[in-house]
Amino acid sequence: MKTLFQYTLIVILTFSTAFFILSTEGYSQNTGLTPQTTDGFETGDWQNFRPHYIGDSNEFIRPNFSINNTDPISGNYSLQWQGDEEEHEWIKVSNAFYMELPAKVSIDFRVKADDTDWSIGLRLLETYDRFAGVRFSPRGNGRFHLSLEDLSGSASGVRAESGGVYRLTLQRFDDDDIRATLIDVHTGQVITKLNGLSSVTPEALGIYVYTGAGSETVIDFDNITVESAPYRLRSGEWTRSPHFVILPQLPDVAEDQGNWVGAQSTIKKDDEYLMWYRRRDNIDRGKGYGFARSEDGLHWEKYENNPIFTYDDEQFYSAEKIHVLFVDGLYRAWYAVNSPGTWYTAYATSEDGINWEKHGLVLDDTYTKDVDVVYHEGLYYLYSIKDNVSLGVYTSADAMDWEHHNTIPLGVHRHVAATYVKKTGEFHLYATGGFAGVSKAVSKDGIHFGPFRKVMDASKVGLDDWADAGVTYLSFLTDEHGKIDDDRQMPIYYQARNTWDNNIPGWLFHGSERVVLAGHYDGIFLGIPTTVLPDGTYEYHRFPFEVPRAEGLEIFSSRETEVRLDNWETDSLIMYEGSLTAPEAGRGHSGEVNTQVQWELTNLSPGEEIELILNGEAVSRKQADNNGMLVFTEVVNGNDGPVTFRMQKVSE
Repeated sequence: MKTLFQYTLIVILTFSTAFFILSTEGYSQNTGLTPQTTDGFETGDWQNFRPHYIGDSNEFIRPNFSINNTDPISGNYSLQWQGDEEEHEWIKVSNAFYMELPAKVSIDFRVKADDTDWSIGLRLLETYDRFAGVRFSPRGNGRFHLSLEDLSGSASGVRAESGGVYRLTLQRFDDDDIRATLIDVHTGQVITKLNGLSSVTPEALGIYVYTGAGSETVIDFDNITVESAPYRLRSGEWTRSPHFVILPQLPDVAEDQGNWVGAQSTIKKDDEYLMWYRRRDNIDRGKGYGFARSEDGLHWEKYENNPIFTYDDEQFYSAEKIHVLFVDGLYRAWYAVNSPGTWYTAYATSEDGINWEKHGLVLDDTYTKDVDVVYHEGLYYLYSIKDNVSLGVYTSADAMDWEHHNTIPLGVHRHVAATYVKKTGEFHLYATGGFAGVSKAVSKDGIHFGPFRKVMDASKVGLDDWADAGVTYLSFLTDEHGKIDDDRQMPIYYQARNTWDNNIPGWLFHGSERVVLAGHYDGIFLGIPTTVLPDGTYEYHRFPFEVPRAEGLEIFSSRETEVRLDNWETDSLIMYEGSLTAPEAGRGHSGEVNTQVQWELTNLSPGEEIELILNGEAVSRKQADNNGMLVFTEVVNGNDGPVTFRMQKVSE
């Protein structure tokens, strides 16, 4: 039997099965996402990676990464780099992989070169300046140099053939040891190994490439894989999903140096997921709006005739965020439009979400833009950027005529997101971007809010590493009116922004944003293996996106205990069924190891009688108190193996 935190390496899954998705025919016990562990570049895009310039040039340089679909290393695509007349030094970076120590990263590569002015490698990055890496470089006459970028600087001379396929592996153990390995993929032979030391805690991985000025070197990369300690997601924290990228940068917009996708709005309607998003390239700030739909909230299909509509170019010259609700049989969209020197909010309606009728401006206050709207009890609540450094609060009975109620000063430009939580009857208002990360304020009336408290920061390195706005344009997965059921189960989509680098000439050339998935979860989720910690928090072994959360049940344990809830139906005779595995003796303990486990049930009828059954034997019977709550407490011996539990109503 494994201990709860035994560092066994997870089995590498294929890209197509690296995560579990919801069954389209009902809930499956295999729902929940596991970490994405491979990227063979088979999607034909670079949705999990972005280029980061680390060279010395004072000029803007275009990175020469592309997709090779004519002569890939394997499958249909490889990631390719080509040298040119300029000197280049780049890393292709990604924080879309789970990399808890011990971590192992490998990549296949192939180099075709007539010169020696190049090198490639892998990096495990804690920040851009703090990393451990391995580099492969030519020395001439068929000889090469493999070296560690760590505290040891270990190196080895090797032989290799131009055009051969090799696998470069970098391992970081949990005792500061690091190891690099070079393998001939064709023969499986280990060419060399290097051992060293590193204290780096990886946040992301990077594919390193260098070519000198005038180099004609062509380098292909493929089959990047990541192995790590078992996945754990701490309850109560805003965390990026292992699936991460949901909607990549747009391939279907004419671009100069790149393009954008984001400033999105997402609702779930009739068991279908719908998204409207801002399209943008590096020439024009606004390219109108796109539409995408999904059956599971993870895999999105863009509408083939995007854009579905654009701003009125006779009055305005750009557009930004869009927000959509479905109220009284109409899709209703509020979107930002730009006049010289300021922004306003315009309004449009549609019967199908694709064909839109524009109704002009509905908010013409100076610099009022990028709104979120909630419809509650016959009233629309609108939240916007106001005067560039504040948030404005408005209400309307018809979605067009708005009354201003409150201005919330922030002192810095920030974007806004809002939702209404049905369970608590509270409005949640989020401010994103700026130097304060993502912050949340709460209100009972939707107009007057308490203080903002930080809930999430940008990544140190990766797709969303821009400290001032790496996590921005949040869109909650809401119902048709902009509401969610429970703030303990809150998936969000956001626009990931990354650090401006490579001497980019202004914000127009930023151009690599993607829509990604994150979430905030707490409680017990059906079918998700969960470690119950002594401090009362949970660690989920999968990301519980769109997995049913058990109502009225909390589990506490005096030791780290693994729990799995298999069935849950509060209206039936059997309310909860599952199993738990407590720690064994001999795994950090000696002799008999007893663990106290408590099951807390709420939302019961006062006086309702419930029975606890362990391993098929009734062990306790209790009545709910006047508040509809009861607690079962039992001691479990971990040496006895897994324990099944069942809580059922006592029939009269």
